[in-house]
Amino acid sequence: MFLHIGGSEIVFSTELIGIFHLDLENSAVNKDFLNTESNSPASIIPGSTRHKSFVVTSKNVYISPISPLTLSRRRNVTL
Repeated sequence: MFLHIGGSEIVFSTELIGIFHLDLENSAVNKDFLNTESNSPASIIPGSTRHKSFVVTSKNVYISPISPLTLSRRRNVTL
């Protein structure tokens, strides 16, 4: 199964670690996490000037224009 996270980016459900609201990046824990990920910078997904979430996978961190609530709903949909 996979999750469309915006633009032409998809991630496999097995690689997904977490979906977080980008406004929470000012939180001390999230700020520390995003700073430690500076060795491999986050991939910014084009498609909007307002980014709403960041998605953490086992391979990368993505900054997405899609809200975390929408991404979470997409992840929980079963076909």
